[in-house]
Parts: sequence; structure tokens; C-alpha cells
Amino acid sequence: MLLKRKNAVIYGAGGAVGGAVARTFAREGANVFLAGRRLESIEMVAKEIAADGGVVEIAQVDALDENAVEQHIVSWPRFLWTPHCPLEPRRNGPHEGQFS
Repeated sequence: MLLKRKNAVIYGAGGAVGGAVARTFAREGANVFLAGRRLESIEMVAKEIAADGGVVEIAQVDALDENAVEQHIVSWPRFLWTPHCPLEPRRNGPHEGQFS
């Protein structure tokens, strides 16, 4: 497993791309922390990951709201302060809204 004992925070996890990334990271052993605007879609992804034995947590966060993201980061457990695989939309530049 490539990501065993790693933590991945994934914003937009309820969407097609974010959900696929979350499932793949979990399948590779990462603890996944899912965030997105629509709680229902995040919960669906989380249930799939948990059913496959993955470690998953969820939070409702609008990743394009800088204050909401900052509040989310502050709420993380201490061991998540340096996530290994953060995935969030870019905020500025020609590719704004795309994932980095």
C-alpha cells in the first residue's frame, strides 16, 4: 500500500473527481478526511470507503470560502496539522477552481 499511515485531506470529495481521489487514496491505505459543500454526497463516498475497511472522516466545508477552509484546518486533530496529501482547488490564477 503506497499511502499506508498517511493522511489525505480532500476538498470537493463529494464530486466525481474528488470522490474518485478519495476512494483511490483510501484503497492505497491513507486515512482520508473528506470535505465538501454537499454533506449527502460526501456521506455516500465515506460509506463506500468505510465499507471497504478504510478510515474516513467527513466535514461540510465550502472550499472556495477561505474563512471556512481556515476554520476547518483549525478544527483538525493535532496529528493532521501537516497532511501528507492535501488536495484543494486553486484560488488564484488562470486555473482557478482546478485542483492542485
